[in-house]
Amino acid sequence: MKRINWKILIITSIICLLPIVMGVVFYQQLPEQMPVHFNFNNEPDNYASKNFALFGIPIILTLLQIMCCVVSDINKNKMTKEPRFITIIKWFIPILTIVVSTIIIEIPLGSTVDVRKSICLVMGILFILTGNYFPKMSYEFSKGKIHPIPKNEEMYRKMTRMWGYTFVVGGIALLFSILFQPIYTVAVMAILIIAILIEGLYCFIK
Repeated sequence: MKRINWKILIITSIICLLPIVMGVVFYQQLPEQMPVHFNFNNEPDNYASKNFALFGIPIILTLLQIMCCVVSDINKNKMTKEPRFITIIKWFIPILTIVVSTIIIEIPLGSTVDVRKSICLVMGILFILTGNYFPKMSYEFSKGKIHPIPKNEEMYRKMTRMWGYTFVVGGIALLFSILFQPIYTVAVMAILIIAILIEGLYCFIK
């Protein structure tokens, strides 16, 4: 029988909904149109209504979190041991929700928070954690979850090792990029994406 970890699901869902409280507190002080997306120069380039920004985004991310937890637990119960990678996935959306919602509220209130640096900090840590656990994911666990997947376990392990190193190095590079101009962050992301694609392609055609 498949078992859902209700404790984690409820706790993480509540965390995703916490920004709504902050939205209610500052509701009267916020403009009707609020920035919901920013470019690498920390400038807003897309806006949404106040109600959607304060309430819609946390609710959507909460629903996504619930789906993520349920799907992860269903897949987990097919395995003898839960990979720690699943734990990272379950906590990523709640943390991202808090960071993003705080930025969306703080900017219109006059805060000088640096959006790029905040997001890079979260993403850099996520990449390092993910890279650390990539090589520990079993071939059996990934079957049916990664499409396409290398045709044999040897190539799969080679791919996860390469991705592990790439994610860790890329995460560290992202963290260091916040010390420099935005163009460095763009360059790190571009190199990281290209490296992941090349490594994956190599393992599939080898």
